[in-house]
Amino acid sequence: MGNQALSGLKVIDLSWHIAGPYCTKLLADMGADVIKVERPEKGDPSRWEGPFPNDELDLNASGLFGYLNNNKRGLTLNLQTGQGKEMIKTLVSEADILVENFSPGVMERLGLGYKELKSINPRLIMTSISNFGQQGKYRNMKATEMITAAMSGHMGQIGESDREPVRAAGSLRMLEYIAGTFAAMSTMAEIVGRKPGGAGKHLDISITECGALLISYRTVQNSYPTVPAKYIERYMMIPSVEKCKDGYIGISLLHGRHWQDFCYMTEMYDWAEDPRFMDLFKRIEHKEEFKARLDPWLMAHTKEEIFKLGSEWRVPITDVPSFEEMLSIPQYKERNFFIQVDHPVMGSVMQPGAPYRMSESPWRINYPAPLLGEHNEEIYKNRLGFSDEKIALYQKEGII
Repeated sequence: MGNQALSGLKVIDLSWHIAGPYCTKLLADMGADVIKVERPEKGDPSRWEGPFPNDELDLNASGLFGYLNNNKRGLTLNLQTGQGKEMIKTLVSEADILVENFSPGVMERLGLGYKELKSINPRLIMTSISNFGQQGKYRNMKATEMITAAMSGHMGQIGESDREPVRAAGSLRMLEYIAGTFAAMSTMAEIVGRKPGGAGKHLDISITECGALLISYRTVQNSYPTVPAKYIERYMMIPSVEKCKDGYIGISLLHGRHWQDFCYMTEMYDWAEDPRFMDLFKRIEHKEEFKARLDPWLMAHTKEEIFKLGSEWRVPITDVPSFEEMLSIPQYKERNFFIQVDHPVMGSVMQPGAPYRMSESPWRINYPAPLLGEHNEEIYKNRLGFSDEKIALYQKEGII
């Protein structure tokens, strides 16, 4: 196999759940050598979430864990034991990056804080991901996706203005993926900027602050001293998602030409220059009248017909596909976005690929996510020099 963009970069992954593992996944998928460290017997909590083949719990067959941990080597190690800490320190001494997403203060209490690890490896870049960051009044506050979405202001921007705010439905955990992306980006920025012989860095990533970036438009808008009253609390692109003859379509109408082309497309010619509807916020004010005329047109057309009309008239319209339907969308198929990954327990599974293309150092799946402790012998024997007897002893003592 040819070299990838990050070949030769050594990463220790002490993270779990989603944000941290997604950060290291992005590095591993571009060729970094990532060692995933998990708790003996239990592993990363994402192993327990599934989805599982036949809905049967199997720590080595979690679809979530499988996606987040391709291209990594797996190690089990108890960080609460003295020997376990020494092993991590040995691995850190040769690493470029360490990623963790424990609660603030946990690494220090383990004796593995940045100051301690920096004394072992002065060039180490340590990336810490947490709900609210390493400092501040909320640093130790427990949180879930709902908490971070609300505290970031993201949730308050979603939903119809005359109803309660809503969160992104299902188990999307979108902010964790966004935080993992920013963590990977900022970590690589430090790698690129690191001078020969230069010192390492400690990066502090806040999931909540990453979420706040999603509403940067409103942040700027509300910083003005004279905000026009027409700017309502929740920003919606009317008519948004609407029901048609055989399902749902999404329509995003802005101003000017979009609106005029939409009126010609729907044969509502008399509204093309009507001041009640030409402006987005005016359409919100006259929403009921707008929908009373639009709904009969939608119910007379299928998704395919409306999507085709939108393409012809260059109006931003989309089908709202199920995930199964997404797999057959021509655009994804032409770019080979969804890929088959062969896993020793799950079998052949479909996963999202990469949204980027690199001409000389292509993205690829070199090997599937590790089974729990799959690479223990390889790393403990070949990299740390332990004998078979010592490895067996450490397993018996619950260290590995």
